[in-house]
Amino acid sequence: MTVTCEQATRWTDAWIDGELDPSAALLVEDHLAGCACCRAEADMIRKLKRGLGALREDCAPTALRFRITAALDACEREQECERASASRKKHARNFALAGAALAGVVLANGIKLRTGAPTTMTTAGMLPVVEDIAERHARELPVEVSNSDPAAVTQWFRGKMDIPVRPVLFRGMTARLVGARISNVQNQMAAALTYDVDGRRMTVFVFDNARMPRIAESSDMVHGRPTYTTSAHGYTVTFTEQQGIGYAIASDLPPQECARIVAHAEMR
Repeated sequence: MTVTCEQATRWTDAWIDGELDPSAALLVEDHLAGCACCRAEADMIRKLKRGLGALREDCAPTALRFRITAALDACEREQECERASASRKKHARNFALAGAALAGVVLANGIKLRTGAPTTMTTAGMLPVVEDIAERHARELPVEVSNSDPAAVTQWFRGKMDIPVRPVLFRGMTARLVGARISNVQNQMAAALTYDVDGRRMTVFVFDNARMPRIAESSDMVHGRPTYTTSAHGYTVTFTEQQGIGYAIASDLPPQECARIVAHAEMR
């Protein structure tokens, strides 16, 4: 598998800082080896980081170091907001069209939706997990196995994890399995399954629920499964569990749409 210049550019900063998974780092290195333009940009970023590091350690006054750091942080936040805003605007019309139909679907499936203030987790230990899942979904790392056949993906994970990984099936809706990769959630090994939902990316993280904080006591029950929905970094994250296996579904879809997705989920 190869990566495009756009993908390489998006991952270069994390690659330089040593934050990429080994498989993703190899893809970036292969791309940089054959692309002089991206290689030059990576060298420039590396030199800039070294220069700023020297300023922080030796030369610059404390006030100047703080201003530089604050400016860089603000720039990163602005870029992230611009990407999120562009994604939301692209699909705003689809949200409006889906909203009317969603009410009927929710009633038909007997889903109880909360109204009013945004849902908050009552279990403090879940907050780092939510943040971690949202950040990993946002990175859009390449899949390690590209296959839409659930059986083939299940076979690929066999022997790689301590739990059986079976892709979730979504009956009655267009959620197509794209591929999967090994990831982790809060330093615990997890499977990351990528789906395409009407042209939009959704990640389903599968992990050993015994090693994670329990779902908040105030969670709803959807088809006999405790389900909890919250958000972080502009993404919706829905937790549920089945026979000791934990599932976290991350996407930029609104909470009501995520509730519909969970209602159609078949976890085996």
